[in-house]
Amino acid sequence: MLRWLYKCLRCEREDSDYRVDSGASDYRRLKGFRERSYRVCMHLLVPGQSNHRVMNDARALVTDGYYVIIVDVVPEVMPGQRIEHVDGILFYHIVSPGWFRPTVWKPWFIAKLLCIVLRSIPVLLLARADIYHAHVEHAFFATLLAARFWRHRLIFDTPELTLYSPPFSERPFLREQALRFIRWMVMYSDLHITGSPAYVPVLRSLYGDNNYRVIRHIPPRPFVEETDRMHLHERLELAPGIRIALYQGYLLPDRGLETLVRSASYLPPDCVIVLLGQSFGTMAEDLQELIVSLHVEDRVKILPPVPYDLLLEWIATADIGLLLLPPDYSLSIRKCLPNKFFEYLAAGLPILCSELEVVASLVREHEIGAVVTDLVPEQIAQAIQCLLQDREFWRQAHAKVLQLVDTQGLYWELEKWHLLGCYCELMWQRHSSLPAQRRRWRGLLPASKLFAESSMSAAAEKTLPSLPGGD
Repeated sequence: MLRWLYKCLRCEREDSDYRVDSGASDYRRLKGFRERSYRVCMHLLVPGQSNHRVMNDARALVTDGYYVIIVDVVPEVMPGQRIEHVDGILFYHIVSPGWFRPTVWKPWFIAKLLCIVLRSIPVLLLARADIYHAHVEHAFFATLLAARFWRHRLIFDTPELTLYSPPFSERPFLREQALRFIRWMVMYSDLHITGSPAYVPVLRSLYGDNNYRVIRHIPPRPFVEETDRMHLHERLELAPGIRIALYQGYLLPDRGLETLVRSASYLPPDCVIVLLGQSFGTMAEDLQELIVSLHVEDRVKILPPVPYDLLLEWIATADIGLLLLPPDYSLSIRKCLPNKFFEYLAAGLPILCSELEVVASLVREHEIGAVVTDLVPEQIAQAIQCLLQDREFWRQAHAKVLQLVDTQGLYWELEKWHLLGCYCELMWQRHSSLPAQRRRWRGLLPASKLFAESSMSAAAEKTLPSLPGGD
């Protein structure tokens, strides 16, 4: 099995099941191209295909000529699909149902994490990528060992401030030990990516000076300005005149959803709150019980997630987007720049947000919505009602949202050049550090220098304006 896996990851298996394009007429030509391409191995401890941030990064790298391998952890997999191709990306799934079960006793969580790390290391070593990319702190150690073993480049990706979440902040000893261990690992990274400019000073104070870059998860074009279909109204069987305040995202305890549900008691019947997203644990059931107990079934609706390709179409049928995360829950929440902020903008929705440092400043600066200063049900309901019923203010905010997206270029096709520029920089550093004889042996001809320079110049020639929230 390991020998077969090695051949798969080294692109030496030549049966028809392994082809990226089943209609390819010249498989040897594709095989040769992959062997000459730079190899990237991404590692994360959650399902990769449902992580849109990781998938957008991987698709951008594949489009630019990289060969991308994603090693992820899934609760289950269909027979014969432990290794599969999706959009030209090679996935290797580590199956571990127990990893996704909640753990109350923390030593048992550490044991589960150690087991996942030990299972991940052989797969990452066999990938033998030119660049290893670890997503979230849990995946750092196994990726670090593989990168150090092959002496290749290493990227750490921290989309959130994990050490400031309540599970760590409530356990000072555990947090201190984790901080020391992560600080040691970060010393060996070549690049550290994060998703919010406000995270960079915090990460520097935690892990020391490093090469930090901010790459935001912005949805790709074309964004939706207008749509004839009323997806949310049709799904919920609402009258066309009903105004919708939409929360889109995971249903989690740190999202302030209970307070949002309680605010529905103060809303008029023509204003409806919709919670659209995947629930973790019993969160959806708990919210539904709260809705029934408050007798607001007609003003709060819960919907399961929709496919990411259709997400913007669904969001665009709402009237406003809600970002009422409690800033006092954690430092990570207070300084975040979440994906849903850009998804609301791409769909043309004015935004109602809480006092989040980055988001609130952008909403006030560009006048694209309103900010709730105190997260109590009465104030939330008043702000929602004001945005939904003051149509003149809504039209002005809607027009400014579309103008902001258009003038600032808030779409992934532009933001991805920051990611590709980082990869080109790392690959050029690696290529220039190899001896000339080894470069020839690996097939890195002088043309690769031209390729790296042309890619970097192309990224530099792209119009990169001063984007909101950029570094």
